[in-house]
Amino acid sequence: MQQRLQAVTNYLLHRRGPTLRVGRLARGFLISLLILGIPQYVAAASGSAVLQEFFQKTHTITARFSQEVANHDGQVVKRASGQLWISRPGKFRWDYGGNNGQIIVSDGEKVWLYEPALEQATVQPLGQALGSTPAALIAGGDDLSQRFKITDLGKKDGLRWLLLHPKTGQDRGFTALRLGFDAQGMLREMRMEDAFQQQTVLHFEHIEINHPIAAQEFQFTPPAGVDILSR
Repeated sequence: MQQRLQAVTNYLLHRRGPTLRVGRLARGFLISLLILGIPQYVAAASGSAVLQEFFQKTHTITARFSQEVANHDGQVVKRASGQLWISRPGKFRWDYGGNNGQIIVSDGEKVWLYEPALEQATVQPLGQALGSTPAALIAGGDDLSQRFKITDLGKKDGLRWLLLHPKTGQDRGFTALRLGFDAQGMLREMRMEDAFQQQTVLHFEHIEINHPIAAQEFQFTPPAGVDILSR
């Protein structure tokens, strides 16, 4: 870590010049697997360096989340909250609470979307489910700069913001993604905008990085009587 800090300091001194069928709530999951703890030099490193450090240092993540979906007028139309677990590469679990909650689970090979209220589960291969969506940032180790334009927006409301624009114009449902990091380098807020000018906002708390996660969190067996759809 000390060597990385020195490298960043030297740079600053010498530089010159088909998917899962999900609703609005579950759609936020596809981007929220980015949750992470960036090291302390987040304030000095470039946006690309901040995200690259995540791939190198973050292996498991657990967190609580709250989510709001607002329409093009800024009116909140849906709220949700829940718990998430991530284990790189390719394993994750995203639980939405409430009577209409959803559960999304990947064991590293298949992804399940379970909707208890509908007594229905959808399953498909991990690669097909994620495709080129931001969820692939956790499932794999792609170079973000190849698919996204990364802009450092500076600090606002106590957070440092990075803006990611898909180079293709829209990446499986979103046109812009903003990530807000606190002074300790934790991702605390995420804002996704889609082609319909809707915005999904996620807040994260009780984040734990690189703590052991039980294997059963990433396993899913459909309850008896549930309709299973394969894609």
